[in-house]
Amino acid sequence: MSTSDHAAGREQSTGTAHAVLRATADLPAPWAAICGASVDVVQGRWDGPRGLGSEQPCPECRRLAEG
Repeated sequence: MSTSDHAAGREQSTGTAHAVLRATADLPAPWAAICGASVDVVQGRWDGPRGLGSEQPCPECRRLAEG
């Protein structure tokens, strides 16, 4: 898997950005990040400004997406 296989998700309560599999990003909410966190909003690419480029990217999602 690569970072481009993921969409950017966000927990609204914390502002943390998470990676969501692109295959599930188009499904209805709720979404699950690859680290297991619940995601409230899915918007953009994980390797873009709303994912890895955000202020708070999830370190576990980063590790899993790049691994």
